[in-house]
Amino acid sequence: MANSKQTRDPGVGTQYTINSKRIINQDGSFNVIRSGLRVSTRDTYQLMIKMSWSRFFLVVFTFLLVVNAVFALVYTLMGVDQLGGLRGGHFYVRFLEAYYFSFQTFTTVGYGGVHPIGHWANIVASFEAVVGWMCFAIITGMLYGRFSKPSARLMYSKKALIAPYKDGLNSLQFRIANMRNSNLMEMEATVMLVTVERHKDGKSILKRSYINLDLERNSILYFPLNWTVVHVIDEKSPLANKTKEEMEAMDAEILIMIKGFDDTFSQVVHSRYSYKCDEVFWGGKFASVYETQPSGDTLMDFTKMNDFTDVELN
Repeated sequence: MANSKQTRDPGVGTQYTINSKRIINQDGSFNVIRSGLRVSTRDTYQLMIKMSWSRFFLVVFTFLLVVNAVFALVYTLMGVDQLGGLRGGHFYVRFLEAYYFSFQTFTTVGYGGVHPIGHWANIVASFEAVVGWMCFAIITGMLYGRFSKPSARLMYSKKALIAPYKDGLNSLQFRIANMRNSNLMEMEATVMLVTVERHKDGKSILKRSYINLDLERNSILYFPLNWTVVHVIDEKSPLANKTKEEMEAMDAEILIMIKGFDDTFSQVVHSRYSYKCDEVFWGGKFASVYETQPSGDTLMDFTKMNDFTDVELN
């Protein structure tokens, strides 16, 4: 077993002047706010692929409503003589009928209740139909991209535990499980301890240090059940002889990187997570999450992923 040792900055910075929040959020994103960048249409596809499903549909439906409202306004301003089937009347009535016609043209449905009869109305309707084809092709492509994007959906235990280990030692433990009905293989885990060193040189300067934690097993071949990742706290561990209060004083954070091969996508997928000091329980032991049924099948209960019992440490 290799020794845990200090490593270089993994890319999240080393010095800052005030206390900062966690490095990795619990959704796997980095706690970094980017400013000073211009909004570029070149990044639209990437933004649409990465945003949440609720925001994606909100953006798509808002875009469709706005585009059709623009075309409806053009039809309305062109006059009722350019569209056959309009009942006329107040502006909002004509606009509403033109709005329905715009959607029918945009989606190429064309019920026929309202139809273009003027030269300019036919030009606008033809242009709108082409725009509609292009928009739905792009939206379909983004939907496919979102569905086909390889990603890992892992469940992490809400608490990491300082638990007793064999030979009179203790250990740091957390566990993960695959929430999808897919096969993950060749799983690898990298765990890093981040602590804060406080220096005073005219003003308070906080410096982060990063230490790779040696794991009992840093890889497994198959991942059908849960995986309890264990760091043994021996005399070579950076956690040796550390108390909960000392870890809190160092503003410690445990960074986790998991990667594995997903045979559904035939690609390597990644997952990130972290635990802060208040998310580490001292003196616990995880309860089993699976059992063998009378039929011989193995049943895994995800509701027990966070269950543990209080125990005395060595």
